[in-house]
Amino acid sequence: MKNEPIIPHDLAARVIEDALRLRVGRGKRHSFAALSDATGIPTRTLESYVQGATPGLSGLLSICSVLGPSFTSDVLGVCGQSAREGSDDAPEHLRVLAALGHLTKQIAEAVEDGHVDHREAAQLRPTAQALMEVLEPLARGENVEPIDRKAG
Repeated sequence: MKNEPIIPHDLAARVIEDALRLRVGRGKRHSFAALSDATGIPTRTLESYVQGATPGLSGLLSICSVLGPSFTSDVLGVCGQSAREGSDDAPEHLRVLAALGHLTKQIAEAVEDGHVDHREAAQLRPTAQALMEVLEPLARGENVEPIDRKAG
């Protein structure tokens, strides 16, 4: 009997490829050049990961570190797991409120003239994506601390 991993290599590679393709490239939040600068992985190597090449463990962990829990959760989803930000001890509710307030402020400024033009929309995109990333754990009910209404 031949032993094979329960997650085949081609499936793992495709999941990484898809998760990168969603976040990196022209018109996305991250460019390959910026991701290269942040991870130390050459641009051409990163581009090869969306063409079917598979990163090594240190490369994958570097990419996860830069792209955050949303990317990491997409990769881990194939094995039924997810990730969350580990460096921030603030309750998710407060992070969501802060991100929501920031986006609300930007939208209010953008619509002062009655419409949002293409430049304003482009400026809103990163803030909206950041809000989505902090909403994701809240929507899943993961590691969410209750709000203490008696405090402060």
